[in-house]
Amino acid sequence: MNIFKIIKEKSCTSKLNIRTKEEGLRRLSELLAQSVTDLDPEQIEAALWEREKLGSTGFEDGIAIPHAKVAGLKEFVVGIALCPKGIDFQSIDGKKTHLFFALIGPEENTEGHLQILAQISRISRNPRARKEMLNSHSGIALKENFIRYAGLHSTAFAADQKKKLLFIVLNEKQFLEDIVNLFLENGIHGANVFDSTGIKSQLSNIPLFSDFLDFLRERSDVSKTIMAIVNESDINAIVDGIEQIMGSLDTHSGAMVCAVDLFYLKGTLQI
Repeated sequence: MNIFKIIKEKSCTSKLNIRTKEEGLRRLSELLAQSVTDLDPEQIEAALWEREKLGSTGFEDGIAIPHAKVAGLKEFVVGIALCPKGIDFQSIDGKKTHLFFALIGPEENTEGHLQILAQISRISRNPRARKEMLNSHSGIALKENFIRYAGLHSTAFAADQKKKLLFIVLNEKQFLEDIVNLFLENGIHGANVFDSTGIKSQLSNIPLFSDFLDFLRERSDVSKTIMAIVNESDINAIVDGIEQIMGSLDTHSGAMVCAVDLFYLKGTLQI
């Protein structure tokens, strides 16, 4: 899903003057309605409120991502709005919300919704991206500051491409959510995530090595291992995305990515 095409300039503003969540959803609906035909703001607002009943879309770090599937809508539309003073949007961390990413799209395109939400989530979790967007002085600047960080282009999972079995071993589990978002953004909807342990826990059971265990200091020996089937052509983009999240894997300890050939494949991890 190419997010560059669906962020509409007329639906972006750096001056969202609102005081309540009700005003916020109404104003966001009006902004989105400017970029679609045959759809009035009241229909959009009703759809956004229907989603809010499932749980607030106000997340951490001053971010909210109101979104909804709208009957009859043929394309996705994203609007971005900055509320300089911030409002109570029932966020997870209880803090005021300043940046709003509003998304509406077709009812039948669940995969597209997942990809767009994952991309918005990944970029909005980037502290540098948030800082630049919070300092935007116009709707145009707000859009440009967002898409500057949208360097990864999602690719569909093509049946005719060669597949690889991808493994990611992750000691720093705080990066797991961002990597899952990266997978969704690239159209990978099936993966296994499981706990794994390193050599320290094994050595601890062997008396001979008991006096050497301090080489790992207090670092946890429990990691997350992610396993997924991916297109061979997508591996470089996935690795680039992981390095954007974690830093260079050449110098990062406690993380590994490898891809191996598949000699036999039947069934799917897709959900």
